[in-house]
Amino acid sequence: MISVRNIIATCIVLFLFGCGGTDQGSVVEQSATSVTTSTTDSTPSTVSTSDRIWAEVSASNDRPSIVVLPHDGTPENLVIEDVTAGTGEEALVGDLLEVKYVGALLDDGSEFDASWNRGQTFFIPIGVGAVIPGWDQGIVGMREGGRRLLIIPPELAYGSAGAGSAIPPNAALIFVVDLISVVDLPMPQIPDTTELGDSLEVEDLAEGSGEVVESGDTVSVHYLGTLTDGTVFDSSWSRGRPFTTQIGVGMVIQGWDQGIVGMREGGRRLLKIPSDLAYGEAGAGGSIGPNTPLLFVVDLLRIQG
Repeated sequence: MISVRNIIATCIVLFLFGCGGTDQGSVVEQSATSVTTSTTDSTPSTVSTSDRIWAEVSASNDRPSIVVLPHDGTPENLVIEDVTAGTGEEALVGDLLEVKYVGALLDDGSEFDASWNRGQTFFIPIGVGAVIPGWDQGIVGMREGGRRLLIIPPELAYGSAGAGSAIPPNAALIFVVDLISVVDLPMPQIPDTTELGDSLEVEDLAEGSGEVVESGDTVSVHYLGTLTDGTVFDSSWSRGRPFTTQIGVGMVIQGWDQGIVGMREGGRRLLKIPSDLAYGEAGAGGSIGPNTPLLFVVDLLRIQG
């Protein structure tokens, strides 16, 4: 039987990202070419940027309900409605956003994806091609605390290809997006060259003020991983989005399992991990040699559950 530790060691290209963790997958994480959209200011839930109302959405802070209204055809352009106008920071192109969402087919209202079902928020950079064009164009301009309805024509979604069995070809989509936060976080500096001891060392570079991580929690983090000479071997920052995994259950290297427990949301922690709590005698690929200690700077964005 292959151990989780060995699985992690062989996943050197992804490292902690998606190798045994619970990285947040979603059908929205695809991009296509951008086309023209039609948008205007909108505030009440019944006011659309088009001449017709395609769907009704609940305006509470609970999981949104979607009622598709009778219609023929599909919208020619992206339709945007602010179900609830937010009052916080505005989402701009290039921002990292924390959202919740529900996605459904415009044809019959059948739901194909929802972050609410996973009990997690969803982190994504916006306006840079990391998601479908309907998201890239439709979420920019939202404010924290807002809820927005997007009616997305096929050419701004998955076009003639569709997406797996959930989204047929040439399907118009409905998304209801709640903007939880615009993540304003500076990239960490590479830690100074340092000698590491034989045991795990933990240093809080910034104290968080939120909940405390317990063993078994699922967390969303940004991280920077380096060797003791400052060589960066892995970074969620280079991918433009955080990493979500479960802590304390063997999904990641032991230095993470032990070192992230006790962090508070909003905190930044330096982990000095000896080799035996990282990749040991085997090392990992060409970047981490045998018996190599590691440094990680970890930002705890959210305890997901």
